[in-house]
Order: sequence, then C-alpha cells, then structure tokens
Amino acid sequence: MRALHRGVPVQQRTVRAVLVASAVSVAYTLVVFGYSLLPSSGVSISGTLWHAIAIQSAFALGTVGVPVFLWLRANLRSPAVLLAAILLFWHVLVEFPPIGSGQGDSPGFLFVFVFAPVYVPAYAALAAGEYWIGKRDVSIPV
Repeated sequence: MRALHRGVPVQQRTVRAVLVASAVSVAYTLVVFGYSLLPSSGVSISGTLWHAIAIQSAFALGTVGVPVFLWLRANLRSPAVLLAAILLFWHVLVEFPPIGSGQGDSPGFLFVFVFAPVYVPAYAALAAGEYWIGKRDVSIPV
C-alpha cells in the first residue's frame, strides 16, 4: 500500500480516500436496505426512505467510512481491524445462542449504526496508538 502513496499528490490522495470511504458507507447502507426488503428480515423503515438513507449513511460514514479513510489516507490499519471485529460480532456472532438470541440479523444492522459515536473515538485512539508506536508521519502538509 505504501508504494501506491509515492508519487501521488497529498490532495489527490485525500480526495480519493474521502470518495472511496463515502462510497463504501453508502454501499453498506444499501446492503442494509436490501436486507430489510427481505420478507423474513423483520426490519421496518420508519419515516421516508430518503430520510432513512441519509441518516443511516451518516452513521455508516462514522462506522465504516472512517476506518477506510484512515487506511487509504494515512496507511493506518488498526481501525480497519476494529471495523472487521465490529462487523463480525454484530453480523455473525450475534446469530449464535451463547452470545445472541439467534433470532435474526436485524439487531446487528441497528447496533452497527447506533454505536457509531462510540466507534469513532475508538478508531481515533487506535489510529493514534498505531501512529505513536510506529512513528509514522501522517501529518497533512499545507
């Protein structure tokens, strides 16, 4: 990944990271809505569809977009590892009775979105720790 960062201007790398992070967030939101269309999902959307997409995309940007941005822009991988653990927990492990009720995936989507204000500081702490330990230069030149 570091080889991709050489020779690419900082501003272009930042714009690319923001666009990719936004696209991944919207794609995750659309997966959630696609799942909620299944008759067996038991998920309902309150309010208008456009409001729900806007709100959930904003939460997805915090949950999914921030680690993608940090990986692409600053080459920090620890937030992406936490994202993988979060998605694994809420979408896979909650399905099994020792941890969850085994009644479906709909709570998983909800908690991935709702806890975004908790995940963002955790991503920041992991990124700061990886930066501090690795002594990487992630400052953005002006």
